[in-house]
Amino acid sequence: MERRTFLKRSMLAGAAAVAAGYLQQTAAQERNTSPMFDYPIVDTHVHYWDKEHLHYHWILGNETLNRSYQNEEYAAATEGVNVGQIVFVQAECLPGQAIAEVDYVTGLAEADPRIQGIVATAPLELGNQVLPTLEYLAQNPLMRGIRRLLQQEADVEYCLRPEFVQGIQALERVDFSFDFGINRRQLPAARELAQQCPNIRFIIDHLAPPDIRNQNYDPWQDDIRAIAELPNVYCKMSGVATAADHENWTVEDIRFPIEHVLECFGFERTAFGSDWPVMLLATDYHRWVSALREVIAGCSDDEDRLLFQGAARDFYRLES
Repeated sequence: MERRTFLKRSMLAGAAAVAAGYLQQTAAQERNTSPMFDYPIVDTHVHYWDKEHLHYHWILGNETLNRSYQNEEYAAATEGVNVGQIVFVQAECLPGQAIAEVDYVTGLAEADPRIQGIVATAPLELGNQVLPTLEYLAQNPLMRGIRRLLQQEADVEYCLRPEFVQGIQALERVDFSFDFGINRRQLPAARELAQQCPNIRFIIDHLAPPDIRNQNYDPWQDDIRAIAELPNVYCKMSGVATAADHENWTVEDIRFPIEHVLECFGFERTAFGSDWPVMLLATDYHRWVSALREVIAGCSDDEDRLLFQGAARDFYRLES
């Protein structure tokens, strides 16, 4: 179903519910009442960290995050949700500990075989000199891609520096994808990079967070539409609540950016992610899943499965 048809059906369903005084009992609306799934979903954005062994400077002083989060905590947080596959995304430990972080998560995967993908970090700004690091990482069968966080770079065009572009191009040698950890101001440069590197698969983490708190979507909405024109770019449906008012957000607050991304990328190139445990700053796991399913209540079963499973398996090359 085309996205415009889905949006129209969603609005009509809502109007009918108000007029009738109750929700029509369709399969899509039944999904909306519970975060339970009758098929295993893929969570494309999970962080683990053990602060006793690796150092994460950015969590210091944060009452919620300044503790270790591992398999047991994730299992408790997702109880009742049918999570079948997990992609770990680097959690920004000290640069010198990046390889140790991969080893640490590989060990966690031995206890939880649902961890089927790792997105590590690497100094892509070194250009071709990063290739030995990439080749070493590629020996790990769980490795799927690289994320080099760019969101804190003052230069909004940092990713277009010649050495960084070389580093991105080196990913093709080991068949790695790239996670865009960027802010909304960096979207135009990200589009140019993806256009220069058509053989690399890119995915935008957390929608390149728009200003949901103030409901200001200019120029984010145009930039998202522009980058979605490139077939090698996907978007990760994660971090949405964290970009809203942590204490007071509602489903209506996050409806527009979710619908806009789905309209631009389609369900085929939009993949669910939790951003656990960072998401705990604004929401628990069940509330995020329930809110997202409420927004997409008009979608088909096939679209639902694409968002929560199919697009992720396609992008990260996960076995079905």
